[in-house]
Amino acid sequence: MPTQIELVINKIQTLLNLETCKDTNYERHKIPDELRKEFIKNQKGKCYLCNCQTTQPLIHHIKPDGESISENLVMLCPLCHRWVHWMLKKHLGYRASIDFWKHD
Repeated sequence: MPTQIELVINKIQTLLNLETCKDTNYERHKIPDELRKEFIKNQKGKCYLCNCQTTQPLIHHIKPDGESISENLVMLCPLCHRWVHWMLKKHLGYRASIDFWKHD
């Protein structure tokens, strides 16, 4: 049975998705409002990565250039979302939106 640490490491590997982050010119697919609302409701306010209950859920594409479908989305708390994007940008050369970095 995997330990808590192994489960978190597996989740991090899923989110960093090294192969798909090499293309910095992809076009991000907008998440339709209805899908966003339904996805957040189904996740019950729990962050995919740290499992905390969040009042400010953010939806993150696992495969950055992939479709906006439930299988390609995870809900993250603001702290985990910032951390994932920081890791992608700083260590993997992945682009980040300008708005995301204005809040640093």
